[in-house]
Amino acid sequence: MTSRDVLLDAISYWDDLISQEKVIHRNLTEKIEKTLDMEEITVVTGVRRAGKTYILYELCRRHGGLYINFEDERLYDFDIEDFEKITSIAEEKKTKIIYMDEVQEVRGWERFAHRAHKKYKIFVTGSNSRLMRSEYSTALVGRTITFRVSPLLYPEFLRFRKLKVERSSFEEYLRHGGFPRVVLTGNTDLIKDYFDRIIYRDIVGRERVKYPEALRTMAVYLLSNAGKEFSYRSLKEITGIKHEVTVKKYLSHLENAFLLDTVRKYSPSLKIQESYVKKVYASDTGFLNLGRRASKDLGRILENAVYLHLRDRYDVFFGKNRREVDFLLCENLKPLKIVNVTYEVNDKITLKREITGLKHFMNEYGVPGEFVSMYPFKADNIPVRLAHRFCAELN
Repeated sequence: MTSRDVLLDAISYWDDLISQEKVIHRNLTEKIEKTLDMEEITVVTGVRRAGKTYILYELCRRHGGLYINFEDERLYDFDIEDFEKITSIAEEKKTKIIYMDEVQEVRGWERFAHRAHKKYKIFVTGSNSRLMRSEYSTALVGRTITFRVSPLLYPEFLRFRKLKVERSSFEEYLRHGGFPRVVLTGNTDLIKDYFDRIIYRDIVGRERVKYPEALRTMAVYLLSNAGKEFSYRSLKEITGIKHEVTVKKYLSHLENAFLLDTVRKYSPSLKIQESYVKKVYASDTGFLNLGRRASKDLGRILENAVYLHLRDRYDVFFGKNRREVDFLLCENLKPLKIVNVTYEVNDKITLKREITGLKHFMNEYGVPGEFVSMYPFKADNIPVRLAHRFCAELN
């Protein structure tokens, strides 16, 4: 258990920190803020260091409330009975808002949230999508509103760095990625630290991982090959893991920790989608520099960045049916648009292949298509969007 005095000291420390810390506004904050008057529990998830905590800081500054960070070592012995102390302190401070950061550290938190959410507005954050796994969601079914916080997209990157929409600033965004602290300090060495914390703290520290180094090898391999197809068999060979079920479980861990996303081949049949090989994209382009080969593949980095700007607006698939396209954008499995990404086109053979592939899918599904590229080129009346402008408009 955690004593009341220790809890009060920690809360006082966080109050001082929140008042002094530099907080830059995030686009998602307004949407989260609109849930203040709702009795549902607001759940904020996303990859480690994406900025979830600072969104809570901003809300706390605007609206007050009680902020508790459960990764603080002073709360190491915090258990479910200690939540009564939190509500008691909230009453003393005359607040009805409670922010619980990285709450998955406390076993049974969902039972407290279920009991208290009608009296208090509760915000919770966690760095794992399993924050709302089955045993939690059973207790909280119909009582939560969930938001995913991602590293900065290009428009937010511009605001953080006070830069303009132009190719040079977009190239800098591709190099650094969107983790707020990396963007503000320019220290890309932080990305490796984030990666290791995700692997060893968020996954190995919480899941039953028998082969931690195989998990890490799988993650580095997938990130180094972002945008390329993979199979479970190939992952078995790369990692030395014998059983496909273990490979699938480890891939699920990487997704649940928001390190990467898997993208399926488009088909109206869910069975075909599941059976076909998949692609992965990193949750931040900074992770692509962990692999020696990927850091030099500017086309892959650009493709990954475009994916990150599309995924919250569409159901994203890739197209493959004799020809290939990078992104088939859908809503409820209905194709709406096709986007093909190319860093630049240097020869007529490549251009012809790109145009033929895009037209094939445009005709097959009867939807418009366009290219996204770092540099302009003519594509037989198909629109070509400059990447920095394309991503800036997806705000």
